Amino acid sequence: MSHSHSHSTGGHGEEHVGSDEMNLKKIIAVGVVSLVVFAVGIICAYFLMVGQRAEIRQAGAERPRSELGKAEIGIVDQVLFSSDNRIEIWRAEHKKRLESYGWIDKAKGVAHIPIDQAMAKVVASPPDIPGEGVPPVAASPAAPPEFTGGDAKGPSVKAAPDKTKGSKR
Repeated sequence: MSHSHSHSTGGHGEEHVGSDEMNLKKIIAVGVVSLVVFAVGIICAYFLMVGQRAEIRQAGAERPRSELGKAEIGIVDQVLFSSDNRIEIWRAEHKKRLESYGWIDKAKGVAHIPIDQAMAKVVASPPDIPGEGVPPVAASPAAPPEFTGGDAKGPSVKAAPDKTKGSKR
């Protein structure tokens, strides 16, 4: 059961390569081409950078920026988180409004009161809105039918009288 592997040459004089052998010439060629492409890319990037520097130098000195130093430029926050106190200012303004009296619409006579007082008033007397804010009244359950004994035909069952008081249904 021995197999003989023959390395024959093709019809054109090329050497045949077996499936488990590598063609080093092709591997080296691919590596060299890759390095050449990389080198050309580096040279192009260098000349592009030199050209951009020349354009910047021709523009002259940098003009002062009007937005420099602002806390927010566009939609980007420019301050450090540790020195940003805008949320504390916002909370203080809103807390002041929630804890004070004031006018919402003076012409219509609509005012606001401190939130703690408003919540206490709502809890003390819930609004009388049908289906809202008022707990539902529990309907008394219907009584089960009464068993009165039976005769030959079967047990006799009669419904219990409805004992719900004040039912408007």
